Amino acid sequence: MYETNDRELVVAIQKGNIIAYEKLVVRYQRGLFVFVMRIVHDEAVASEVVQDALFNVYRHISRVDPERKFSTYMFEIAKNTAFSAIRSKKATVSLEEIVDIEDDEPFIEQIFRSDRIASVKLAVSHLPQKYKRVITLYYFHELSYEEVSRELHIPVNTVRTHLKRAKVALRKKLHYEENT
Repeated sequence: MYETNDRELVVAIQKGNIIAYEKLVVRYQRGLFVFVMRIVHDEAVASEVVQDALFNVYRHISRVDPERKFSTYMFEIAKNTAFSAIRSKKATVSLEEIVDIEDDEPFIEQIFRSDRIASVKLAVSHLPQKYKRVITLYYFHELSYEEVSRELHIPVNTVRTHLKRAKVALRKKLHYEENT
């Protein structure tokens, strides 16, 4: 029985042959999964990455040069897709946040709480420096208005103003993130 090579399959797919694409998927799916697993270490993510990579190859098949080695192109797409998945993964929790989690909270509430803490810390990091310092000292170091005033060498009313403006900015930032 004659085995179609990658070049022939690519040319056939470029001409609109869906069966050729299915053959290509069958040929590469398992190998791509094993390859991607070494990068992402998560079966569900690896499966999604492989599907995305195969779909992207199909969408951009007209750009593929059939004279070049297809497997190199295919694995490069899978690698880039895997790295993109890792970068976009938002459900990371630092060790510091895990320590802050109460033992008596149900697990799912702990995860939501730690994710919210991470979101708040990220939003604070994007504030202007003068607001970031006041927020950090007041909320994270639990200093009073007067203590923040002494620490930063600014009037107490300026501390209040910076806190108020920082909270408005954080509210907008966090509301925007929840709605995206």
